[in-house]
Amino acid sequence: MAMASITAIALAGGCGEKGFKIEGQLADSNGDKVLLEKADYSGYWTIVDSTRTDKKGNFKFSQPQQSGPEIFRLTLDDKYIYLPVDSTETLTVTSSKGQFGHNFTVTGTEQAERMAQFEKDLIAFVPNIDNADSLKNFKRRIYNEYMHDGRGSVMTYYILTKTIGNRALFDPSTEDYRYIVAVANNYKQFRPDDAHAPFLLNLAMAAQRHHNDQNGIRTVINAEEIKVLEIALNDENGKEQKLTDMVGKGKPVVVAFTLMRDGVTPEINRQLAELYKAGRVDIYNVSPDRDQYGWREAASNLPWTTVLDPSAGQDKVFLQYNVGQLPTFFIYNANGELTARCASVKEIREKL
Repeated sequence: MAMASITAIALAGGCGEKGFKIEGQLADSNGDKVLLEKADYSGYWTIVDSTRTDKKGNFKFSQPQQSGPEIFRLTLDDKYIYLPVDSTETLTVTSSKGQFGHNFTVTGTEQAERMAQFEKDLIAFVPNIDNADSLKNFKRRIYNEYMHDGRGSVMTYYILTKTIGNRALFDPSTEDYRYIVAVANNYKQFRPDDAHAPFLLNLAMAAQRHHNDQNGIRTVINAEEIKVLEIALNDENGKEQKLTDMVGKGKPVVVAFTLMRDGVTPEINRQLAELYKAGRVDIYNVSPDRDQYGWREAASNLPWTTVLDPSAGQDKVFLQYNVGQLPTFFIYNANGELTARCASVKEIREKL
């Protein structure tokens, strides 16, 4: 299933006293276009700047200071180098045109250097990902080397929510719940006001409950822990629809983040309709479509709750659910607990 993507108009880098810089050199590159992209939490990597290498392969970006820690990436010919930006640092990237995204160095901050090493460790490991024992040992090593002392850094969040294709590196329905709980606790202790924290805390509680249920452990839940990540947006008729009005009413609820006007969506809707018409779930469908008229026309033909995000996916709704690609789905069980994140309708069926 295709991931949603967008080509945005390149914008000039911000000018000002405070900000961050990314510079570097690519061997064997002369005049090649390098993009600087930033995730906008709706499935899009939005181009924020672009440049071309000079005769020696040098390039440079300058951007205004961010409101909080963010992940950026450099793109060259559909290959990527991911960079954590936490403040007003200068990051230096060294690679080559042929090895971009595979063989590279990043300097400037300890976090950026460690994240570059993680990416290279992951690239080297991917051929062994279907070996259960190797995967278990790899995740244990990754946690100990990169996440254990992360103190709620954006790098630990990035690694914890990393996907390989449609597969989560750390799966909350398995023994990986221990890693999720540990990282969530770090956020709660060191970065309680970080916009990434609510998703992690809810994911951790759901993972812990799932583990306890699987092992016959009685779970004591405080009322404040049963917390829905609220969404309150308008439907195709302009009426506000709150997710909290649907969740916890005795039936599972699927929160579907999809682009209504995307080519793969009709098939997704057909599969969702099978679940919905069978009475297995209620559906709360969030779309960041920029074509509001086209969205409204498509949404009016669906029997479940459909809402439009007028910010086109750039507000807290996509951030708190950590939506990094479309489509993405979440399942609240009949008791109103966030229990699963899925990348396909097939996976929803498996989790229900």
